[in-house]
Amino acid sequence: MAIIATGCSTKTITQQAPQVKADLPTVESIRSISSMTAVGLEWQMVPSMKIEGYRLYRLDPNSEEKKLKRIAQIKDRYSTHYVDTKLTPDTEYIYQMSTYDKEGYESKQSAPVRVKTAPMIHSVSFVRAITDLPNRIKLIWRPHQDLRVVGYIVERASVSKPNEWKKIAEIKNRLSAEYMDKKLGDGEVYIYRVRVKLCNGLVSEPSTPVKAITKPLPQMPGHLSASHDLPKTIHLEWKASPTPDVVYYKIYRAPFEIGFYSYRAKTEGTSFEDHVPEDGKIYYYKVTAVDKDGLESPMPDAPVIGSTLAKPSPPAITAAKIAFNQAIITWTPIDDRAEKYNVIRTHWEGLSKKEKVFTNIYGTKFVDKTMAPGIKYTYRIVAIDKNGIESEPSKPVELYIAKTEEK
Repeated sequence: MAIIATGCSTKTITQQAPQVKADLPTVESIRSISSMTAVGLEWQMVPSMKIEGYRLYRLDPNSEEKKLKRIAQIKDRYSTHYVDTKLTPDTEYIYQMSTYDKEGYESKQSAPVRVKTAPMIHSVSFVRAITDLPNRIKLIWRPHQDLRVVGYIVERASVSKPNEWKKIAEIKNRLSAEYMDKKLGDGEVYIYRVRVKLCNGLVSEPSTPVKAITKPLPQMPGHLSASHDLPKTIHLEWKASPTPDVVYYKIYRAPFEIGFYSYRAKTEGTSFEDHVPEDGKIYYYKVTAVDKDGLESPMPDAPVIGSTLAKPSPPAITAAKIAFNQAIITWTPIDDRAEKYNVIRTHWEGLSKKEKVFTNIYGTKFVDKTMAPGIKYTYRIVAIDKNGIESEPSKPVELYIAKTEEK
């Protein structure tokens, strides 16, 4: 046993069980110097032909056994230096030495020497997270002044699991002072910390954590409305998004309420004219806001329905007769949109169907003076509104002038 005095108390250190020869000379005057991971030992050479070399023992406070272990055998009696490496920073180690002879016997242990390794350097003293960036968080820090630093390790945790840190990057070069964490969600909060890495592979304790949030999506525009009474046009209007850096809006359209909404157009204003070549055509619309970074707001759940102006209703024919070899047709408008009418007359000549259109009729009566005897004529009326939109043809009527027999 070796008894080591520690102030007001003593500590018992259990050695390995060497065979001790009392007349072998012992090691005296051990001096030490340390770094973070190494201890250099120097002792006074033992000028005796009885010994072959030296044996070095160490008590490692991190060891569960808490006893001296031989860590080296120096096989030259003339040696006076040894470096113990791969140690833990900021840790006190205890060393003792003995001499040994060619039969393997050892001398008594030297007096214990306490050596504390240098503490690990601190991490960077300043870390800042730049928030409100699209799908990313930017970290900056002050480059470490210690020339042994070769890089940095960036770790991240979520606010829901603040103790579960994950290494997300290793930055090479001491002078590097930035990291961009990309491909993140919108409006998400993360916690970051930075460690420094030394040229010997050691990694420092982490820096003070910093919290950051990615830029949220812009808010949706509100109060979207769509017209139903414009010819071949659907007019959309909405209230501007309250997000201040919105730069334009995207319009989406679908022919059905439930289905795929395809991109239609974009505009910097809060209205849009959708030109549609069909009368009474119905579309469903959704509008989103896009900010200066290209982030797009969610689509609203419910669309707004719009339609072009429908065709006017076809008129109802009230009378159709032949008088003085002329067709006389009268009708009644079904709605008040009709401003004029067209009359469509068809008949057959052999296997060929002939059609003639009488246009710009402003009353509700039509007289056809061009009928030929023996031919059956069919008449239909089309109403036309002020926009030039034509109704479907009315129900047909058929008129006929019989041929006069020759004597």
